[in-house]
Formats: sequence, C-alpha cells, structure tokens
Amino acid sequence: MYDHATIYYFSGTGNALTASRWIAENAEKKGIKADLISIDRFKKINVPAAEGKKLIGFCYPTHGFNLPWIMLKFIARFPVRERCDVFLLNTRAGMKICKWFAPGISGIAQILPALILLVKGFRIRSLFPLDMPSNWISVHPGFK
Repeated sequence: MYDHATIYYFSGTGNALTASRWIAENAEKKGIKADLISIDRFKKINVPAAEGKKLIGFCYPTHGFNLPWIMLKFIARFPVRERCDVFLLNTRAGMKICKWFAPGISGIAQILPALILLVKGFRIRSLFPLDMPSNWISVHPGFK
C-alpha cells in the first residue's frame, strides 16, 4: 500500500484533469494522500523528495497519437528515482459509430514515456489509456 501519490498532469480541454481528479479521489478513499500538480510551461515544477512508499503518476492527453511535447520534456527531465513506482494515463478520443463504440488510439503516447522512465530506474505499474469524449475538430466539425 502506498503512503502518498503525486499526480503530474497536463490538460488542454480538461479531460486529463478530470481523470487526475478521479484517481486522486479514489486514492483518498483508500487512505492514500494524493496531490495533483499541473505541468505548466509558465512555472517551474518542484519535485518533492521521495519519502515512504510513494506512487507517481503522469496524466496527459493524446496529441497526434503521441504525448504533448511539454509532458515529454517534463518526463525526460524528471529526477532519477530508483525503484519508485509510476503509472501513466493518457486520455484519448473514443467515438460512437451508430450503436458501436470505437476505442481511441494511443499510438506511442505511452510507450515512449514508459521507456524513458524505465531507463531512469522507475518501476512501471500501469499504462492506462482512458477513452474520453472526442474533441478532434477535423473529424467532428461543429454543428450547423
């Protein structure tokens, strides 16, 4: 069981933020203190010291079947933490076609950051794609 969870997120439309909040709420219900920290290009992110049994999460949208550049840079610059548990969650656009729900496509949105974190010594505990409402305007144009 974890003592603490820190979830770093980047959200454009709010889907990754919503998913991060769901995870934090469920962690709190299980007695795990959870912090949400926004990755923002306008401020410096301070990474707390690793103390106790800690879980680190990264939540972000899928941009062009990849992760956003800002999150990729953040993960690449994230300090090395040997044997620290990590999860990755990417939101992606699922869609309804008639009565059938098609899953979204993650592309390399999880593989690339997972490889970076593995090389740094992190233990990957979960790679979780989450289908959310699509906001891909070239596929779903506005209503007339």
